[in-house]
Amino acid sequence: MLGFGLLFCLLVQDWPQFRGPHGSGIAAGDAPVEFGAAKWKTPLPVGHSSPAVWGDRVFLTSFDKKLELICVSAKTGAILWRHFAPATQIEETHVVSNPATASPAVDGERVYAYFSSYGVMAFHHSGEPAWTAPLPMPKTHHGSGASPILVGDLLILNHDAMQGGYLLALDRKTGKVVWKQAYAGGRVESYSTALAWRDQLILHRAGVIESYRVSSGERLWSIAEGTSGASTPVASDDVIYVSSWNNLGEDDQRPALPDYAAMIKKYDTNGDGAITEAEFPSDLKFTARPGIESVPDSQNYVAFKTVDRNRDGVLQESEWEAFRKRVSTMAADHGLLAIRADAEKPSVIWRENVSIPEVPSPLLYKGRLFLVRNGGVVTCLDAATGKVFYRARVGAPGAYFASPIAAAGRVYLASSEGVITVIAADGDELKVLARNEVGEELVATPAIAGNAIYVRAARNLYAFWN
Repeated sequence: MLGFGLLFCLLVQDWPQFRGPHGSGIAAGDAPVEFGAAKWKTPLPVGHSSPAVWGDRVFLTSFDKKLELICVSAKTGAILWRHFAPATQIEETHVVSNPATASPAVDGERVYAYFSSYGVMAFHHSGEPAWTAPLPMPKTHHGSGASPILVGDLLILNHDAMQGGYLLALDRKTGKVVWKQAYAGGRVESYSTALAWRDQLILHRAGVIESYRVSSGERLWSIAEGTSGASTPVASDDVIYVSSWNNLGEDDQRPALPDYAAMIKKYDTNGDGAITEAEFPSDLKFTARPGIESVPDSQNYVAFKTVDRNRDGVLQESEWEAFRKRVSTMAADHGLLAIRADAEKPSVIWRENVSIPEVPSPLLYKGRLFLVRNGGVVTCLDAATGKVFYRARVGAPGAYFASPIAAAGRVYLASSEGVITVIAADGDELKVLARNEVGEELVATPAIAGNAIYVRAARNLYAFWN
């Protein structure tokens, strides 16, 4: 009879980067449907990186005054080693984000960690240092979100910024720069991980979807698109799928701004026929994020100083109507795009514009695409045609930052409120198989390796298996 340690190792199948093998989100093994009690639970500093799993080890990054890479035993949850990144300053992030957002990448020899505040660090599985590649900290609006990926002998990194961003290829054995490709254009950035597809790297950046040659970094093609560049693409053998999102991308994100007469009627409290800064409402939205109203800084409210263009402290009708017009012209449909790039000439063969997620990446599984939007709205589409099989709520509300993953004919959806919903991957209607309460906030995408699912929560790493 096999001992537990050997049996465990035989069951483990690797999850080597953000969203697992090839960034697909699809596990080769199995995972429990109903989790039950955790096999182990390990307290960790805060971090938003997903676990990467290789053999009997789990790797992830964290931040508690210092940035670090941590190695955990997949069998017991014991911390085997940890190394700090010697960053001299820490990047600014959104209130719901974290400087340890990038998931490690791992192969049979080394584990690679990227910190936007420092650069790249590589270690052997034993914890012995291999090499470091310090990089200038990019200037971003909300912090970096990209994770490194491995393609052949290259470590690929989307080192993006408001200005001066670039795509970088390092030799994974030495950390030396193989090529560096500056991004074209002006003030754009992105938060997504590159996708390796055929001999190309697909980048989803703010305002554009681009392709670069793996071997040289040569820019091959681009498609302009109104998108924030937050989610990571997925692909079949011949089609690339990108979930583009923007602040005013669909109807329920476009609050109706009242005209000036309605503003006067509602907010002119002293009856003088004008609206001063003191009278101007603080809760008037010009964009909305449905389903996450309780999340700090999630909504965009009209600021008086933005509208008061002449700075006289009084809202003029011309100023207000000019602002309403500006907002209306900014509205542009976002969508899930299916892109065929035959002969390096891209074309959008279909798109779906409704219930597009802001952060979670799409999942392509068994010929279907799965999207999960804030509020727990899941959409299942036919990958070939874009036909919607169903759009329904999974019964776990709140924000969704983690991307869907799949194993053994099931899809796993993690809400920020700590619920992992398991649904059937087939059928023309939503079928919920289980809702698992983890009991902590969840931001990171879980990892499935062998028969285990590893869940990185706000303060703990959990392991569940059958």
